[in-house]
Amino acid sequence: MKVAVVLNGISRKKKIFYRIIYPLLQEKSDVTVFETQYPNHAKELAAQAVALNFEIILAAGGDGTLHQVLNGILTAGASELPSLGIIPLGTGNDFAKLCGFKPGGNNISGLLELNKPIPTDIGKISCINENGEPVTEYFINACSIGMGPDVVKRLQNSDRALGPLLTYLKAIIATFFTHQPQPLSVDAIHWQWSGNVRVFAVANGVSFGNSMYIAPDARPDDELLNTFLVGEVRLLKFLGLLQKIKTKTKINSRQIEYNSCTSLKLTSGETTLIEAEGELAGRLPAKIEVLPRMIKFFR
Repeated sequence: MKVAVVLNGISRKKKIFYRIIYPLLQEKSDVTVFETQYPNHAKELAAQAVALNFEIILAAGGDGTLHQVLNGILTAGASELPSLGIIPLGTGNDFAKLCGFKPGGNNISGLLELNKPIPTDIGKISCINENGEPVTEYFINACSIGMGPDVVKRLQNSDRALGPLLTYLKAIIATFFTHQPQPLSVDAIHWQWSGNVRVFAVANGVSFGNSMYIAPDARPDDELLNTFLVGEVRLLKFLGLLQKIKTKTKINSRQIEYNSCTSLKLTSGETTLIEAEGELAGRLPAKIEVLPRMIKFFR
């Protein structure tokens, strides 16, 4: 069984991978490690692993690494996709938590031995880039507009000298006090919405942003996408709502809406960015749809 590991080369947990996880993987499989050297390199490495006919590709990093590896696999043009898995070495690891993985992910070796990956849904985003050209991005956990893309932009422009966790928190706090609600129109098959939003998220998983449970009822193989919408809420109230979101229960508020769909279209009267798993995907208008059980995932 040929296994490729795409490892986040700047992960502070890289030593843990080589010391503990890598030897366990070598006991069960023929393993090759591809280590990233620059931004977006994980996507290129995943596509390379597909071309080399690896049967399994593991993303060793956080949600962003998983996102890039997924996109590398799906855009490589292979007639048969390899199975995908994750070794959680990031800060949030939201999709890994859904899969029941503990930090470090040394339970992946047992899953590989069983070799029974589960067909899993994928989200597809069709939007435009900064030049107005059509682009396609895929996600396995969640995407969002509103505060999320602003946080991502701040992270891209930061030097990260404080380390990943503190840098992330600093970006969230700065965005929290400067972000203004944005106009949004949502058009799904059985429902519509229009107004100003602080956050609109589309989720295949249950949480994003380091355990903010935006879709506690979601299942990654139910052939649906779940949506989470926070309207024009005042900042201090929004801060309180964020704390409640971490409790894994739905919030009963007129300014928060939960829904589900198989596809939807998003438009805005302003330039509105969309992010997917901590990576900027493009800008509106956008169509987001579920690709049912598109990839086999170890979970």
